[in-house]
Parts: sequence; C-alpha cells; structure tokens
Amino acid sequence: MPMKAQMDQLQRVASLCVALERVTGCPDLAGRDAVLKLIGEEVSTTIQGVIYSVESKGGGGPEMA
Repeated sequence: MPMKAQMDQLQRVASLCVALERVTGCPDLAGRDAVLKLIGEEVSTTIQGVIYSVESKGGGGPEMA
C-alpha cells in the first residue's frame, strides 16, 4: 500500500472518530449501540490494514517502538 493510501486510511479513521462524537449524543440506545459497533469494526479493520502494509514493507516491526 503506497504511503498516500496509508494516509487516506488514517484520515478515514480520523473521520470515524468525529462520527463517534456525534453518535454518542443519539437518544436511541439500540441505534447508538449498533452504529458504535459498526464504527468500531471499521476503525479496527482500517488500522489493521495500515499496520499490515507498514509491516509488510519492513518498516514497522517491534524495533520501531
């Protein structure tokens, strides 16, 4: 995944975090829980994709910590 694609994915996570703030004000608890779960899954999947991409290029192992 090119660096541009990684940055786009991280921007997506940032946008999803903004959506989280909006969803927390939803008065419908069942709807809020469903949307929060979907957003959480999307954030997790996106982050895992970026991690995989960086690690597969040899630029993100434990030695970076």
